[in-house]
Amino acid sequence: MQRLSQLLDRINSIIWGNWLLIVLLGIGLLYTVLSRFVQIRRFPYIMRKTLLEPWKQKKAASESGDDSSISSFQALCTAVASCVGSGNIVGVSTAVLAGGLGAIFWMWVAAFVGMATKYGEIILGLLYRVKDEDGNYTGGPMYYIRDGLHAPILASLCAVFMVIQIIGGNFIQSNTIGSVMQNHFHVPELVTGLVLVVLIFTVSAGGLRRLTHITQNLVPAMALLYVVSGLLIILFNITRLPAVLSEIVTSAFGWRPVLGGATGSMIIAMQKGIARGLYSNEAGEGSAPVIHSAANVQHPVEQGITGVTEVFLDTFVICTISGLVLGVTDVLDSGLPGSILMIHAFSTVWGPLKYLVIVSLLLFCTTTLMSQWYFGFVGLNYLFGSSIAKKFKYVFPLFCLIGAVTAIDIVWTIQDIALGLLTIPNLIALIILSPQVKRCSDEYWRQKEVSD
Repeated sequence: MQRLSQLLDRINSIIWGNWLLIVLLGIGLLYTVLSRFVQIRRFPYIMRKTLLEPWKQKKAASESGDDSSISSFQALCTAVASCVGSGNIVGVSTAVLAGGLGAIFWMWVAAFVGMATKYGEIILGLLYRVKDEDGNYTGGPMYYIRDGLHAPILASLCAVFMVIQIIGGNFIQSNTIGSVMQNHFHVPELVTGLVLVVLIFTVSAGGLRRLTHITQNLVPAMALLYVVSGLLIILFNITRLPAVLSEIVTSAFGWRPVLGGATGSMIIAMQKGIARGLYSNEAGEGSAPVIHSAANVQHPVEQGITGVTEVFLDTFVICTISGLVLGVTDVLDSGLPGSILMIHAFSTVWGPLKYLVIVSLLLFCTTTLMSQWYFGFVGLNYLFGSSIAKKFKYVFPLFCLIGAVTAIDIVWTIQDIALGLLTIPNLIALIILSPQVKRCSDEYWRQKEVSD
């Protein structure tokens, strides 16, 4: 087992080496240019259409009798639910511990280009989506790899990696929930696992429509809870904020030692920040098009712009709040591991406040679990058809019990490898099919300017 673990670690380090981060950043820059800096030029419009007017989309969805599609806002909330998880709290903590507060700056860099990447891959998802046997829209990287690149074998492998990655993700999220409930509320992990099985089964049994109805109400509430809680902690330590903001910039470029005794240099800050940013917002991984392809929109760009919002919320808002809290509470030199550092940071203001971050962590992990089954469903639907895929939503919840009661370290590595193997063909497709994204994007914005 030790040799297998070492082999998998080696494979994982090769796949997720600096070369992949460079490619991800490069593709982000490519799409930033091709989209004419959509994340800057169109930002006010995007925020208005995706956040300030969501009630219109919710109303439209509720009044529509079409069960074969979901609203744009529902797709956005479900996608946010899938990518906002423990990485936004624990992942940020470990990145800052290793690379210093400068890692936050490089998270922002990754998020900036990631906005354009996700914008592009969602457009591709809608350009190549199809209707399944039940008349539901379905799409994702396997579809635009098959029909755009004309590489059916690679598309099938992509679907396989997606299923493997989702099962591994289930183990990780449910294990996190089980550990938190055991350590902080003294709830046996077996009990937590059984509750998760019932909860996720209830959600998945209702299909995509039930999932999106839950996420469109739960995701805004959980995001608001964490953001407001984090801002409260920052407000209590507001005098420290200017120094922390300065430290984020200076340590990012190695102009002086990082705060809190971290070992970081400019290179480490770049590596940890970019890796955490890209891993957290999932830009370029191919997951976002799976959910967004089910949205009921008239033009692919109408849904593509939600990708900008998704990355903005995940990294620029939630991850930034996490990083600033760590900085202003001065806990980086506490010697505590990243897994509990944020909890300690909240408790420095007032002990009971730690439960706000604990509840947020539980909500982040649970909503990720809720949405993950759909990725596996789409992958199996592509490979074997709907008759087999429909059974997955009844099997997927059972993995929660295994994950909650078992500490399987090797699962982390397997999950990362599968994610990397899913990401690579998606990046190839993003490069080759970029002219189509550009044509589609330019067409939409020209029409928009004429109509306005």
